[in-house]
Amino acid sequence: MRIRKLDLKNYRTFESLELNFPAFYAAICGQNDAGKSNIIRALLILLGPEEPFYRRRRSRDIDVETDFPKWLPPNNRAIEISCTIEVDKDADAGLYSFLKEWLEIDQEPQQITLVPRVRKSEKDAYEITVSVGEREFSGLKAQEVQKRLRSTLLVHNSTEHDSIYSFIGELDEFSAQYAKELTEISKKASSSLKRVAKAQKEEITSLLGRLSRTYKVEITLPDISLNHLPYDLTLGDSKVDISLSEWGSGTKNRTMILLALLRARQVSQSATTSSKVTPVLVIEEPESFLHPSAQAEFGRVVQDISSEFGVQVITTTHSPYMLSKERPSSNILIERKIVRGHFRGSTQVDTNDQKWMEPFSLVLGLSSEEFKPWRDLLFNQSDSVLLVEGATDKEYFEMLRRPEHGINGLTFNGVIFDYDGCGSLKNPTLLKFMQQRNKRSFITYDLDVESEVRPGLERLNLQHKDSFLGLGHDKPGLRSIEGLLPKSMVSSVNQENQELVQQAIYGTKEEQKSAKSHLKKLYLEKFKKDSVPGEEWFGDFYRLTKILNKALSSTN
Repeated sequence: MRIRKLDLKNYRTFESLELNFPAFYAAICGQNDAGKSNIIRALLILLGPEEPFYRRRRSRDIDVETDFPKWLPPNNRAIEISCTIEVDKDADAGLYSFLKEWLEIDQEPQQITLVPRVRKSEKDAYEITVSVGEREFSGLKAQEVQKRLRSTLLVHNSTEHDSIYSFIGELDEFSAQYAKELTEISKKASSSLKRVAKAQKEEITSLLGRLSRTYKVEITLPDISLNHLPYDLTLGDSKVDISLSEWGSGTKNRTMILLALLRARQVSQSATTSSKVTPVLVIEEPESFLHPSAQAEFGRVVQDISSEFGVQVITTTHSPYMLSKERPSSNILIERKIVRGHFRGSTQVDTNDQKWMEPFSLVLGLSSEEFKPWRDLLFNQSDSVLLVEGATDKEYFEMLRRPEHGINGLTFNGVIFDYDGCGSLKNPTLLKFMQQRNKRSFITYDLDVESEVRPGLERLNLQHKDSFLGLGHDKPGLRSIEGLLPKSMVSSVNQENQELVQQAIYGTKEEQKSAKSHLKKLYLEKFKKDSVPGEEWFGDFYRLTKILNKALSSTN
């Protein structure tokens, strides 16, 4: 199942909101008190499961007294919440079959588009309706549909941990006369459950294998209880196994989220039953308790798995690493208006087109303008990136990818990104974010700016030749990527363009900059035209590709 749109009218901080979810993954961000949690509350009202009274934290109903915006006139108060969902014939076979029969849908499309709606006013009773196309249902028809929809949302609040053993009731209340019979049942059940646990263990091991740290997974089943059947999950290595409940909050939180994704995937791939429906996973602050470097890895993994499994994930977050790397419109930015020092309504900020950088600007505390050169890198789908100083540098590296270079070529299959000058490397916050957002990255720059760039990179704990490298030779006139070109070729170009060479040496600052840029293009044109793969033309480049191939290797 997928939620395509959420509409709110006069609900808590929102006077009016139309929120679209264009992809499997969406990240809702904004400052504290912006209204992010109210979006989750609204989804819970429509689709959330009922909680037992001893665990209930949020009401699943609309309360006009508490939920109507406080700043609006009190007359004719009414609240309305609706969403547009798609129910798939295969992935949601149980719900699909129920809707088709219960709502008497004659056709059999691949997806049924459904709009559940709840409305509450001061004077009128709680109203539930469901729409399919032009048809609207109310009363018992709508109530039964909403009842079935209450199993479609899995909610994980990273800041509110329940024990994985949260249950009530033990079999020791039973009379001793049943002990022998129950023991026999337990033996048979335990034998079967061990086989089930083994298969589950293999799937969890595969899922956790997406993370950089390797864990050995074991599942242990306690004595059988007819009131509950909990399991304990242990993580460790070849020597030590530790119960998940004994791990730190970050590891525990991360693992529970991955297990929720696995559970949703298993439902979507299960055999058709009357209850089959692939749930939507809602995660509040998935970055909780995780170090920024772990957030970067986890953000990549969750987004990749969401698309791979075909499971919709909606998060609320304050972390730049949890923002969507697929498309700007999946990053939903909420802001709260303040009038004369008082909070007013929440609104959605446009993050399409030229406003794509707004969510990143907010969570990183940087100006939007600083992000503009990095758009293509932020939303690329590659796990690896090679950052180069300029457009001409990029062309040299693209040449090195050609198959005719054989084992000496650049075997890197990721993105080569032109960061447009060393000034882009002088913002440590932005650079660290970009570097951690990809599994593997490497930064190159001309040696003539090494004194400006290298100290900042080392302060980010990046290692020379493992994560960055200055290009050229440490000699006058050779401290750039052009310093790797054959001397005879460079001399030939200079001889043909002596006026440009003189301007590059003796001209004004602007004249020097223009002349050097022009010469760089001429060197590149000559090299592309005359060069032949081999040591004579590419010798210094091959020594560079050896370093890059090692650093950017998928096994590194």
